[in-house]
Amino acid sequence: MSVEKVASDIWTSPKNAPLFPRFPIEYRNVEIMTTVYRTDPTAISEHLVDPIESTGDTVMVHFYHMPDVAGMGEVQEANIMTGVKVSTPGGDHFGGFSTNLYISSDVGLSQGREIHGQPKKFGNTTIEVRGDTIVSEICRNGITIARSTTPYKYQKANIEELSNYFPFRENINHKIVRNIDGTEGINQITSRVLADVVVHDCWKGPATLVLEPNINAPLYKLPVLETLVSFYWKVDFTLVPGEILVDLAKKGS
Repeated sequence: MSVEKVASDIWTSPKNAPLFPRFPIEYRNVEIMTTVYRTDPTAISEHLVDPIESTGDTVMVHFYHMPDVAGMGEVQEANIMTGVKVSTPGGDHFGGFSTNLYISSDVGLSQGREIHGQPKKFGNTTIEVRGDTIVSEICRNGITIARSTTPYKYQKANIEELSNYFPFRENINHKIVRNIDGTEGINQITSRVLADVVVHDCWKGPATLVLEPNINAPLYKLPVLETLVSFYWKVDFTLVPGEILVDLAKKGS
């Protein structure tokens, strides 16, 4: 008996060994250090396209150690985001736009780019406790591109305090996928909000942040003018489907 082959049923290629799992994807015991700093508003504007508007001059650098990710295993990741607003017919969306993302997993890299449109590249993130200091670094090709330090468990905090800088929980991305002939294919502003978020621990403290120039990982193009704070927190969450805020391909046709 032949099996019907329906192309729309395939989640991702290759057909017989999909690279990443379907939603939902569970993340457990995630360790995060988030450092917040001020930068040049003009530098932020260089990362944005219409209809994404900047809402301020702050940037968050999220350093992740994710020891237990369904379908991926142990993953290191870093997400650099800034506060934005996207106006849609259904209302305004406020969130954090990812300017750069670095991840250690080919599964996570492909899922992030193909589904969310996140600007992911390969990279490694470390979060280490060295005596009385937490040291977090992002490396690409063995080259350090960012280093942040904060005192170990300096002051008890609530993660909601982090949202005072901008509402980072809604992650906004510009998804671009070209057709094989080079013409415009997918061109969307996308959004996702994590589900089942359980914060187990949260601390904050003063911080330092250094960004190193690198041609293929240009975090330094959002220069550090003032380092504000670091949050060190541990959390569980679930990655679920997001939404298309604006379809730029249809809008332009």
